[in-house]
Amino acid sequence: MDGLSGNMQAEPRVFAHDAVTVVIGAINNSDSNHGLKMTSGGTGYTVDDVLTAAGSATGTLATITVTAISGGGATGPVSNYTMSNVGTGYLVGDNLTVTGGTGANDATFDVTNIDIPNTQSRGCCLYIGNSGDVEVVMESGNTAIFAGAATGAFLPILAKRVVTTNTTATLILALY
Repeated sequence: MDGLSGNMQAEPRVFAHDAVTVVIGAINNSDSNHGLKMTSGGTGYTVDDVLTAAGSATGTLATITVTAISGGGATGPVSNYTMSNVGTGYLVGDNLTVTGGTGANDATFDVTNIDIPNTQSRGCCLYIGNSGDVEVVMESGNTAIFAGAATGAFLPILAKRVVTTNTTATLILALY
């Protein structure tokens, strides 16, 4: 999904090759750490446990599937995981607690990335399904508000994240 990087032998893309619905505040599972930093593995978990990540999300809660535990027993602290559902309404820095283990301590995570998936090295353009304002974090890291984006408009920008604060447009697609 990388764009043209100044290499004249590279194949420049003039048209999008994929479109994905933008879910504002979804944890970025395409990030190298799944958009989370585990702060505690908790106790009493088993492989294949599906855990709900309670926190300050304003929408759907994320779920995490345990893929490995440490300690060598049948149950133990989470040592590796995948995202089953990325949720909605999270903010970077949110503290999440996942319940479901049989021990006294729950596993905990911090949200580290809610960027649009697959924008780690190159942002994406946006298509606006329903008109309104669109606040984005650009590939440069700067924040910009595109006021009054029309229904059916294409924003030829390189965005990494759509921010909920000032965004009133809906049905936004990320174009890669």
